[in-house]
Amino acid sequence: MRRYLIAFLPAAALLLTHPNSPIALSRPPVAQAQATLQLMTVSRLDAILEGVADSVEGSGGQRQISLEGRSLLVLVNEDVDRMRIIAPVASAADLTPTQAGNILIANFHTTLDARYAVSDGTVVATYLHPLSTLQEQDLRSALRQVVSLADTFGTTYTSGELLFSPGGEPVERGSAEGLQI
Repeated sequence: MRRYLIAFLPAAALLLTHPNSPIALSRPPVAQAQATLQLMTVSRLDAILEGVADSVEGSGGQRQISLEGRSLLVLVNEDVDRMRIIAPVASAADLTPTQAGNILIANFHTTLDARYAVSDGTVVATYLHPLSTLQEQDLRSALRQVVSLADTFGTTYTSGELLFSPGGEPVERGSAEGLQI
């Protein structure tokens, strides 16, 4: 079997890269892709946050924002090129075994790019990303996902509009009563 796979690889590579191939992988030239991407800076991040949040307080590496009635913390560290969004959800000590299991299931099936985590005894909804490569649409999506994760804790445990059940089947948002392990 291995011999056949090795023999197949050059042909597959040719099909995927040849410009006249019907299944060729298309991608924009590197210069074009780089032209559309802007490096994220702290000042650019602040401008975006000011435009989307109900309120923004803080400076340096920490900003506390209010978005859709939810308090979020945005942490930035340029030295290590990281950005993190955090929203408190619940006390970790108060989690039931079912909730703890649902968090683990949700982190695989329904949280998209955000995740549930535990920090200093608190369950949080969080999103982490390198600061420099973060794009505005990704930041806006991350903020919505973190708010949604915090809001849906205990029910659908989702950061988006589409859910996937543990069996892999799509489920419409609002029709799930919780994932239950």
